[in-house]
Amino acid sequence: GRRTRRRGRAQLRQITERMDTNATPKEHRAAPAVSVVIPVYNLEGYLAPCLESVRGQSFADFEAIVVVDGSKDGSLAEIRRLTAGDGRFVVLPTENRGVARAREAALAQARGRYVCFLDGDDWWERDMLERMVAAIEERGGCDIVCGNYIRVCATYRSEVRERRTADLEGLGYLREVMTFGIAPSLWGKLFRRTLFDGGLKHYPMRRGQDTLVNIQIACRAPRVRFIDYAGYNYLQRPGSEIHSRLSFDYCRSYAEAVDDIFGRNAARLAGSEADLCRTVNALWWYIGYINRSSNPWRGDDPYVVRLRDEAARHRHALNRYFSRGELLMFDLDRWRAMRPAVILLLTLRRWRTSLVRRMAH
Repeated sequence: GRRTRRRGRAQLRQITERMDTNATPKEHRAAPAVSVVIPVYNLEGYLAPCLESVRGQSFADFEAIVVVDGSKDGSLAEIRRLTAGDGRFVVLPTENRGVARAREAALAQARGRYVCFLDGDDWWERDMLERMVAAIEERGGCDIVCGNYIRVCATYRSEVRERRTADLEGLGYLREVMTFGIAPSLWGKLFRRTLFDGGLKHYPMRRGQDTLVNIQIACRAPRVRFIDYAGYNYLQRPGSEIHSRLSFDYCRSYAEAVDDIFGRNAARLAGSEADLCRTVNALWWYIGYINRSSNPWRGDDPYVVRLRDEAARHRHALNRYFSRGELLMFDLDRWRAMRPAVILLLTLRRWRTSLVRRMAH
């Protein structure tokens, strides 16, 4: 009767309200060429440029999986508003577990031949996907395409060009990721989705998650191509994780994660420059730690003593990856009494960097 129909409509309305209007079950969606992974946490005021840049792509064969990682602001409502009516967008609200877990949840839903990553406060140029897909499929295809990117600050924009631009194969990608010959970020690249299959581990660390994922992918010896194109706009904003304080415990935990990856891939890395890459990467993070004059001295910690021994074995090679000032800081760091000299050197370096940037912009 009428009462039954009203009760049925009310139940249907409750079910509909619980479901995200864009979240079509995975098995019912046609497989796209590209899956776009967008993690979001408390970015309500930054989402419009990001999502509109995806909707407006000249290459339209994609799905965009937006993971709302337990945001406490109005991000979820804003995402639904911006993506309403566009079935290519899938919105996944989750509890807050960090960006590594958010990406993991999206990858479990992804069905594209390729996958790319876009942070919720960044945005693309209109032809980003078109250029990247064309590059990954030309000349018989490859596994990863890397490009340049645009750093966007409050007062200026500047293109950041990769130092390594030749194509890579074998473990070449591992060397360049760990020695920062190319940006170790996941964003700004296009990956063959199968690279993320089969035991890839997502370390839920506060910083450096992208590098840890890239190191694992690099152990699979991918074919990598570079294009001279900057389609990714990387916003430098106050309060973002990249500007947070780097702790000593983090440096040590990060090195342990790298050791875990290398241990699980020991057979693949035999006879390579993996040991040098590991030392360069660990030293890069530790120099980042001592680069903050407010951080306490830890030069006598067993981890640093081991790192100093490893650096001594690769001393000549380290000159290719670090400036004389950085290596001098690391050398002086072995003595607590030299901490004032390190702080003076840090101050001079900051003044020089600031002057160069002001002159350039």
